[in-house]
Amino acid sequence: MDTRYPFNPEPAKPDYYFDLGFPTFDDEHTYIEPRDIKAAWLKLVKQHHPDKKAPGEAGDAAQFRRVQEAYDYLRDEDKRTHYDAEYPRIRIEWLRYRKLASEEEDAVRQEAVASDRALANREEERREAERHEELRAQWKQDEANRQWEFVAEWNRREVEKQAEEQARIMRQRQVKGWAEDATRRCREQQEEDYRERIWWQEQERQRRDWEERRLRAAREIEQLKARLRAERAEREYERARREDERQREERHRRRWQGWVEESESMLRQYQEGAQERERESSQTDSESEFLSITTEQAPYYCRHPLTGWSVRFGRAECFFCGRLKGWMGWTRECPKCEGRACIKCKAHYVANILKKRYGKYRRGRR
Repeated sequence: MDTRYPFNPEPAKPDYYFDLGFPTFDDEHTYIEPRDIKAAWLKLVKQHHPDKKAPGEAGDAAQFRRVQEAYDYLRDEDKRTHYDAEYPRIRIEWLRYRKLASEEEDAVRQEAVASDRALANREEERREAERHEELRAQWKQDEANRQWEFVAEWNRREVEKQAEEQARIMRQRQVKGWAEDATRRCREQQEEDYRERIWWQEQERQRRDWEERRLRAAREIEQLKARLRAERAEREYERARREDERQREERHRRRWQGWVEESESMLRQYQEGAQERERESSQTDSESEFLSITTEQAPYYCRHPLTGWSVRFGRAECFFCGRLKGWMGWTRECPKCEGRACIKCKAHYVANILKKRYGKYRRGRR
């Protein structure tokens, strides 16, 4: 708040439109587009920003804060709507405040001008009196010295005449030597100037050569740094890719190991019962019926055994599901027909055989 005029306090609500440089509106409020407000704000920010002023200019900092506050307030649509509704009253208060402040400033300015004028008049009168006294003392001193100066001036002129005569004679004697010396000095100066110009040209050439070498070395260093960064990034990417592949292989290896252990656990639970009932006729009928259904999709009509399947490396087509299986190259091979099957389909095949034989079964604990 402005405290320079205590009898004319500043209104509580700022005149944001006036702070942004817009003229005072008439009684009918004129709407200003947001882009015009932003343009005025950018113009005033560039003009009053503290970084663009000399240190210690607090006035521009205060003006910058008022401009920033006005822009922050008016760009909010809700706040601006309420502000525009109250702006006629705010405008009248600020017009009254500026009028009274202008009158007070004029009165203070006139009083300061009158005080300065009176002080200047008194100073002028004092200087005039001092100058009058100095002139009077100077006149007395001049009158006292005039006679002495007359005699001194006559003697000085006589001495000067004699000195001029002697100097004329000496000049006549030395004029020839002076001309020769001047010619010699001029020639030496020209030679010195030529040598100095050649020296500066050589220095400039060396400076340009050094600058070119420095720039070339800087470019080579930057290229080397860029190449090293690219190689480092490539190595990091390759290391991350290998680590990701290793982790993926490890996960699938563990998953495959789990499937193998689960299948072997189930087989171990029912191995004894399967061997005893293998000789029964009902077992043969049930197994033949299931195998005739299961092996319709296989390329071979084989009665695949429950055990004895070997592990093979390499991707192959599963004769159960018909898809290319074998993650990381691991599949199961039938010991009779040498057909390939994925681990999951082989486990389902064994489970279905056991279910046909013994009904619902339980998986063994791993």
